[in-house]
Amino acid sequence: MEERNDYFKYFEIISKHSHVYLDSKLERFGLNHCYRIYIKKICEKPGISRDVIKNFTHVHPSNTTRAIDYLASEGYISKVTNQDDKRICNLYPTEKLKEVYEVLVNSENEWIKKITASLKEEEKVIFFNLLNKAQASSSNIIHGGKNEN
Repeated sequence: MEERNDYFKYFEIISKHSHVYLDSKLERFGLNHCYRIYIKKICEKPGISRDVIKNFTHVHPSNTTRAIDYLASEGYISKVTNQDDKRICNLYPTEKLKEVYEVLVNSENEWIKKITASLKEEEKVIFFNLLNKAQASSSNIIHGGKNEN
């Protein structure tokens, strides 16, 4: 049988290692990589609603609710009822979450530098361009073109 590269395995390994790395950086806050998207969206878009976040995460709504409730209960976010529509809750980062956000962003940048350290600068540009194209294709296949950025 012809040996072939198992690219899917490579995606999984890089993803798993990325999660382990982020978990090691976030554990002192009582958080892990699962909160990454919520931390980033709330810090980058203060006042974002739970429903808008659900559109970015593409996870079951109950998981989004659970994550947001945990962040609120631990003092990472404040939930403010929208004055125009009382059914909507706007989410704002606390200073505590802003500290986590800085650690998270720095950790992501460190990880990317570490895993691309053996690449030349032009290879990095090509790698990230191809990675963006692959992500766009996967998003289109799974979510009908809705971009999750």
